[in-house]
Amino acid sequence: MSTDLNIVLNNIFKKIEQFALSQTKPDDLTLQRLKKDAKSLTKLNRSFSAMTLGLLASIEGDYDECVKQHTRSLELGKDPVLNLNHALSMKTLGHNAEAFRLIDKAMSLVPDVAKFIPIYLIIAFNAGQYESIQACEDMLRAQGATNFHPVILQFFDDVNLIVLKVPLPFATYPIIAAIQEKLRLENNTGFTEYTLEEINGELYYWSLVNAATETIDQMNSQLKNELNQLENICLDGFHIAFRAKEISAETNT
Repeated sequence: MSTDLNIVLNNIFKKIEQFALSQTKPDDLTLQRLKKDAKSLTKLNRSFSAMTLGLLASIEGDYDECVKQHTRSLELGKDPVLNLNHALSMKTLGHNAEAFRLIDKAMSLVPDVAKFIPIYLIIAFNAGQYESIQACEDMLRAQGATNFHPVILQFFDDVNLIVLKVPLPFATYPIIAAIQEKLRLENNTGFTEYTLEEINGELYYWSLVNAATETIDQMNSQLKNELNQLENICLDGFHIAFRAKEISAETNT
């Protein structure tokens, strides 16, 4: 990758990351400048230009344009980073199941898997892919890893806690995550954040959202109804609910 391409990409990526993490949209002038910079990459690398436009569409909340640009980027190039950033865009848009499908494929393409494990775990957790997370931990430990980065260790610990306290079939957790995802998308609450809390020996899974109290109450009512419709699944001792993000002092993204 050329130096010029790296410089432009890094500048754009920093701004995109700021908007994605804050779940805010750029003003029109900033967006125009970012798109202009992304389009300027065409003369250097057409696939990366399209990829960057896809990332920009994700912070705009434009799913169709996002998919269009990332699809185009993958038609134009074969670099695994194209797949990884497609997954990141889906995460930003709150499409967790799709994000996991994309990053799971991307991890088989990248030369240095270890570099992308943190984002893989974030996306896998949000999609309820706990079996994959435990498999990742087992693989690393089998390779002799003992001291994990706190972010990585947190996901391993959280999954092991859930599986220990609520030993459901692994196929059930993605179903629960899909219900949460559907309600988030319907209410336009952005990408997923969560926190776990043990109260009186029972486990509470708080899905954190930026929404008014009335919206959260409605989402919780819908969530309860949908979970109650799941057949042969006992959630005794496992409380799943939405909560306003600002209530929690510590969150995992």
